[in-house]
Amino acid sequence: MADHTLTRDQYHLFFDPAEPPKIEIEPGDRVLVETEDAHLGTIRDNDTVYASLAEVFEVLGGANPVTGPIYINGVEPGDLIAMTVEDMTPGPVQGQGYTVLTPSLGGLVSDYTLQEPLTPRTVIVPFEGDTAYFPTSKGPIGLPIAPFLGTMGLAPSAERRYSYFQGADFLGNVDLPNLGIGCTIVMRANVPGGLVSVGDAHALQGDGEISGAAVECQSDVTLRFEVIPKEDAQYVALPQFETEDTIGSIAGFGGVHLGDVVRAGYVDMTKRLSTFHGFTVPDAYNLLCLAARVTVGQVVDPLYSATVEIDRKFLV
Repeated sequence: MADHTLTRDQYHLFFDPAEPPKIEIEPGDRVLVETEDAHLGTIRDNDTVYASLAEVFEVLGGANPVTGPIYINGVEPGDLIAMTVEDMTPGPVQGQGYTVLTPSLGGLVSDYTLQEPLTPRTVIVPFEGDTAYFPTSKGPIGLPIAPFLGTMGLAPSAERRYSYFQGADFLGNVDLPNLGIGCTIVMRANVPGGLVSVGDAHALQGDGEISGAAVECQSDVTLRFEVIPKEDAQYVALPQFETEDTIGSIAGFGGVHLGDVVRAGYVDMTKRLSTFHGFTVPDAYNLLCLAARVTVGQVVDPLYSATVEIDRKFLV
């Protein structure tokens, strides 16, 4: 049972320290957050098509709206905010999501090659129970729904950032499918209250989000917030995530290519294991080489993101 509710019309398009909070909560509170889809609710049929990402920004003012911000009482800069995704309902209003092809957006296209641009298109993906039905020329293909928040984060210390973008200081649009139900995302606050916002839910996505869009949808998300004082923080440089079985680091910087993103995740995890889990640096380095797993969120120029995680059973 949620202690508070934020409706999906309470969205904004920036992680911004000057954005007034929509709600104030206490550590330990649960919040039911309604999120809008990546195109601000403008896509409801196959006929609504955007010709470019520039057109999306021109018409809508941005992309990946986030609901919030949420002010957590008692949070000071340097404290850690642990946000647990307890439940998600994708497509609660329309019972559907959508995916798109947008010229020059995606991992296999760009603005600086000689190929002809793809024809833009929108594909509505209906939901039935735990299955999303992706229509194809061969008939619909049923895909298991596995919802997660594609964009989440908190206010940076100074200059606001578009919610479409990403960075280690505010997190942002990382589209990592392993950050779903049961996952706790740990972020370091930059401003009093943290000012947390979330949105851009995906009903499902493959690694890399290679065409530039997952199954985008509205969602209803139940989140629980806890606070770890900075003096107790076990934090290096990157946002973290935890599940019952694993711990990991989240890397996504915008404009930094995937190899360096993955390396950054490994560096963060090496430092975490050596600083907080009793390993020497060489032991941590070797152990991660042998047992870590990488999940790729985006290969969507200029957005690249990944997690590096390791099973808790190897840390004892």
